[in-house]
Amino acid sequence: MFLLAVVTAFSMILANDNRIPAGTLDHGELHVSLDARWGMWYPDSPAHEGVAMQAFAEAGKPLEDPGPLIRVPVGSEIIMRMRNSVPGTVLTIHGLVDRPSDQDRPVSIPYGSERIIRFRAGAAGTFDYWATTSGVASFAARTKWDSQLGGAIVVDPPGSDERKPDDRVFVISTWLNVYDSSNNPVFRYDLHVINGRAWPYTERLSYDAGSIVRWRVVDLSAGGHPMHLHGFYFRVTSRGDGIGEVDYPLADQISEVTELIRPHGTFEMAWTATRPGNWLFHCHIPAHAIAHQPIDAMLAGKSTMSAVDFADGYVRTAAMGGLVLEVTVRGVPRITERVEPANVRHLKLLVQPSTASSGPDPAFKYVLDDGATTSTESGLIGPPIILRQDQPVSIDIVNELNEATSVHWHGMELTDSYYDGAAGISGDSLHVAPMIEPGATFNVRFTPPRSGTFIYHTHMHDQWQMRGGLAGPLIVLPPGMTYDPATDHVIMISTSNDASKILSQAFINGEPSPAPLVLHAGMPQRLRLINMTVAFFTSVVSLVSPTGPVTWRPIAVDGYDLAPALRNPEEASQILTIGKTLDFTYTPNRPGDLTFVVRSFRGGPIIARMPVEVLP
Repeated sequence: MFLLAVVTAFSMILANDNRIPAGTLDHGELHVSLDARWGMWYPDSPAHEGVAMQAFAEAGKPLEDPGPLIRVPVGSEIIMRMRNSVPGTVLTIHGLVDRPSDQDRPVSIPYGSERIIRFRAGAAGTFDYWATTSGVASFAARTKWDSQLGGAIVVDPPGSDERKPDDRVFVISTWLNVYDSSNNPVFRYDLHVINGRAWPYTERLSYDAGSIVRWRVVDLSAGGHPMHLHGFYFRVTSRGDGIGEVDYPLADQISEVTELIRPHGTFEMAWTATRPGNWLFHCHIPAHAIAHQPIDAMLAGKSTMSAVDFADGYVRTAAMGGLVLEVTVRGVPRITERVEPANVRHLKLLVQPSTASSGPDPAFKYVLDDGATTSTESGLIGPPIILRQDQPVSIDIVNELNEATSVHWHGMELTDSYYDGAAGISGDSLHVAPMIEPGATFNVRFTPPRSGTFIYHTHMHDQWQMRGGLAGPLIVLPPGMTYDPATDHVIMISTSNDASKILSQAFINGEPSPAPLVLHAGMPQRLRLINMTVAFFTSVVSLVSPTGPVTWRPIAVDGYDLAPALRNPEEASQILTIGKTLDFTYTPNRPGDLTFVVRSFRGGPIIARMPVEVLP
């Protein structure tokens, strides 16, 4: 076979950190020459096993993954000489079009040929180019040897210095080489990378405390990714589809901790690195943030591990991997306070085995002890933890399982990253948080700086422990407010812990058939919606009435209150990705029956439902 015969002659594909633009910019014209050819790709580093892969190189320079960065000032003309050096193929390249544009114009180049492609960067923003040599009809089908043929196009606004940008560009891509007997991809064998590397070999980022951080994220993979930042809110300043982009004025920019990026999508984000410590930016689909299968198994091209073996065996021991970046904020390391404030609230969170399994797999549970009472839930969900803004809390996490665990306080702006829940990472140069071993207790201390809807969940073998029940709602109330379950409702979506139903069934508040939600006509209700499934990243949640459309009013995203101008009534149907919380107010105007429905995607099958009874 050609691939095996010449693999030893291939040159190395280097990881491209997207810091140096390609080509020569002169008097408003960028001249650049690219060549597509075979190389050896090392997603874990050159010290590990490599994969023969197709990639782009700038003429006279090494192959890169992602492909060379095209970065120019707005208004520039790009003159690109594109060559196809992949034997026996036709290279079809997309994205090299005048902008602004809403239409792609692919160019096909036979092996051994080259084309001159001219296009104009007439609109500022983040875009991409990508190619295929396999003749696939769709972007999502490009998963094998041509899956790394792509790169970022950045067009800088007037007045910026495009050769010394103060932002970073991160390109997500995927390789998937295992297919079943029906030629369907086996996703438990996919390998995800950021700028050509998988964690723990991705770039380690570092910023001084007080820095304003600007990132551009491009998804050149075949799937979407809910990208989550630990410890900080970020503002989404634009979103795009690879060809076009929508910029948001400051008044319309939403602060959040999780952003869903679609295949072939882009977004730009900005945040301020205010608190020293080690933090994470990662995909919140657990299977995309664990170590990939051995490369030799993927090279074999066939599935050797069943879905059940993967879910029940591999993921319960796999370390973090894939789409993960570590971010260090430099500053004076914080020494955990030894003297507790006088008004500190003491809680104990027990992590225990559970008998509430929905299938053959083990289940787990959280038990909350506030010193006076203990609480847990009957289903696969943790009990709500109700905290108060600006009141310090001390939580003893007691691990009574026979395996290690950790707890991440999702969305919390922690002062001390030591308590963030990423074992072996959270902390600083003075102390790094350990995993919580069986029988061990780990004390967490923080003071919630804002009220809102957040999440607490395991960050140890996430897919295994999370679908086993180790996730729950974290509610922070404003000072002086009392939680009223008659008008304030948590609706948390999670996954069955039956491995065979991961892609077909979701639970609501830990149950496959939840009890009806009871509301009262004319009384304003707050709905706190949370997605903590392990696979349904395009979930659509809806409130459905047999008598006509239902509207609700958004009030918060990821625990961050929306500006009044953004709190407009809208149809009660919303995408809710993994690791995200959305708060709405809803006032039913008459008695009757409604249904809260969860679909796997817009127009897709129903994966969960809950009756809603509106009483007089």
